[in-house]
Amino acid sequence: MRSLSQELVNGVAQLFPDAIFYHKTTEKVVALTIDDAPCPQDQDDCGTRIILDTIAKHNQEYSYLEPAKATFFIISSHLSPDSRIISEIMAHGHEIANHGVIDETHALLTPQKFEQQLKEAHEKLLELTGSNGIRWYRPGRGFYNQTMLKAIALLTAQENYDLQLVLASMIPFDTFDLTNHPWLTAIYTKQMVFPGAILVFHANSIRVAHNTAIALKAILKDLRQRGYRIVTVSQLLDLD
Repeated sequence: MRSLSQELVNGVAQLFPDAIFYHKTTEKVVALTIDDAPCPQDQDDCGTRIILDTIAKHNQEYSYLEPAKATFFIISSHLSPDSRIISEIMAHGHEIANHGVIDETHALLTPQKFEQQLKEAHEKLLELTGSNGIRWYRPGRGFYNQTMLKAIALLTAQENYDLQLVLASMIPFDTFDLTNHPWLTAIYTKQMVFPGAILVFHANSIRVAHNTAIALKAILKDLRQRGYRIVTVSQLLDLD
């Protein structure tokens, strides 16, 4: 029997069929995603490393299980010139995805500006990852329109991108000061978990990243106790 959260997400997904909100499966598995990494003006990438360390410590504690993996949706302008955080994320076994150049509402950009920024961010990530495997794009603030979809399709055709639009199974509240508390994030997330869910958390400042790390410690433990695998977006959506 489906949970209420699953029914709600399914209803939203039917209204917006061009985006991926979850994956239909009966297997106990969820995708973990982190938005807005690395933290802006964080020269040493401390915020992102806090999250990486939290996941790594969790994996050490549960070393007898498949390691938890995440997809990091990167904002390219947040990367400092000498940053090595992309290679560090990948070295931990996590996935890199496109979250644009600037942390803003991409749906409000002109078609030309959106296409320019999408391509700029994508090419930067391809360069830093040394691959052509950037498969996922998440629009700023979670809004998209048909113009954006056309731009994604055009770049896929012209540049051989293999890019799809991914949202999430939950509305994040961790970017607002009043609701960005680890205990609230953990309690809320627990209610939104179902097989095939895509969970989203944020790293748009060192404070937010720190709270995300605290929340993840409880969230990952709860998921393990409930028998869930924790995977990247690619691992989830590649399931049969």
